[in-house]
Amino acid sequence: MLNKRKTLILTIVLFAMVLVLGAVGTVHYYSANQIHYTVNDTLPDGNGKKARVVLLGGQSNASGCSLDEYLQKNVSAEKYAEYASGYDNVYINYLSGMKLSQAFVKCSTLQGELDGGFGPELGMAEKLNELYPNETFFIIKCAWGGTNLFEQWLSPSSKGKTGKLYKSFVAFVQDSIKYLTSKNYDIQIEGMCWMQGESDSFSVEASNAYGEHLENFIKDIRKKFSKHAADDGIAFIDAYIAQNPIFWVYYEGVNQGKTYVANLSPLNKVIDTSHLSCIKEPEPTPDIPHYDSLSEIELGHLFATNLATYF
Repeated sequence: MLNKRKTLILTIVLFAMVLVLGAVGTVHYYSANQIHYTVNDTLPDGNGKKARVVLLGGQSNASGCSLDEYLQKNVSAEKYAEYASGYDNVYINYLSGMKLSQAFVKCSTLQGELDGGFGPELGMAEKLNELYPNETFFIIKCAWGGTNLFEQWLSPSSKGKTGKLYKSFVAFVQDSIKYLTSKNYDIQIEGMCWMQGESDSFSVEASNAYGEHLENFIKDIRKKFSKHAADDGIAFIDAYIAQNPIFWVYYEGVNQGKTYVANLSPLNKVIDTSHLSCIKEPEPTPDIPHYDSLSEIELGHLFATNLATYF
């Protein structure tokens, strides 16, 4: 039997969320599950300040299933206090599965899909703050556990039925950008970080098609948001899925697809994540599909440092 956390790999629970109306924002429906969201007004006027935007998408290791309780055990009290208080120059608007921020808030702990969980955004914020303490960043995160590129994230250029998550991702990013623009921030989208592919490793067909679908996905995202792209274009920072044939049966096909896409453009990169751990937490029965807390932090560091090479 799969435990409750592992079911994130196989299915999306169908729910409805209560509409929360904010002072500023455009309401959209998360069409897969009829989630309602708005972008509440939480930011001061930007007065033309330059701000870098980073998009974050994917499935559970992007949405956030690493456990905060283990992060607290694995870092110093001072470091955890820093994580918990958030970063004054790094904000996030997130849709992490059924969890929504409903606004741009400081990037901090507990912003993951799982109760008590966090995603790579925390390590990203830490590293971006370290590298660029005097710059402002906005992370726009839309990710959902157990979802695939073969159907749910499928973009228009793949010629099939456009995926509901692709549509929702685009709508969520558009509304977030609309809000930032209304607050007079001079924004540019530097890049997108992508942690996804596990659910495409369940079949030969999906894993073999991964490279083609990912190539189309990136092309469509760049076209959709070209108006706000950085001068050199929107970078795409990808990451390999774990080499775990017990869970990710056809992982080799997915990772080969990622390698293929990384070689198509100097704006594309893929991160080798083979050293990251999924075997320690929680005790005594590790949740092997999901990164341990420190590995999730490192994934965020890797995303940020690779993205920074394009600044």
